[in-house]
Amino acid sequence: MPSLLPRTELALSDCREHIDNHPDTNPAILDHLTRHINALMCAEVEQVVTQLIVARLAVGQRDEVAKGFFSNFLRERRISSIRNATVKEVRSTLSAFGPDYREKFNELVRQGLDEDEVRRKLETAVSRRNANAHHIPPSITFQELEAAYTVANEVMEAVRVTLEN
Repeated sequence: MPSLLPRTELALSDCREHIDNHPDTNPAILDHLTRHINALMCAEVEQVVTQLIVARLAVGQRDEVAKGFFSNFLRERRISSIRNATVKEVRSTLSAFGPDYREKFNELVRQGLDEDEVRRKLETAVSRRNANAHHIPPSITFQELEAAYTVANEVMEAVRVTLEN
């Protein structure tokens, strides 16, 4: 299955290749690369969720599910994308399509992921990205970022499957 986060995958691959070829890489440089890719991953998750929602809404104007989502979205005065790359935020956004979508997403996430694993990997990456954005020195390793990417990609697949009706 191709990655739904191709920019993040490419950045991780390039950095992994560099690290493998240069094991003596300055830790400060590796820290900068890791923080940059973490920010890229979180942004790409937000963009992909928005793209998947837009694709679902484009199914047709007669689609009552899409109309209900759009109406709820406007009523809540939300923007057309998630504001954070957390599963909780994705779940909340998908809930606007209706409870069946929330439940389907929850089921898909539970099938492929352990809730504690999501919290440890993806939610930690998001909180560390936010800390970095607010000038609080985050501590995320390249290995933690790679693990978070794996979880994020699985969550994006769950979103894709949820919305493909």
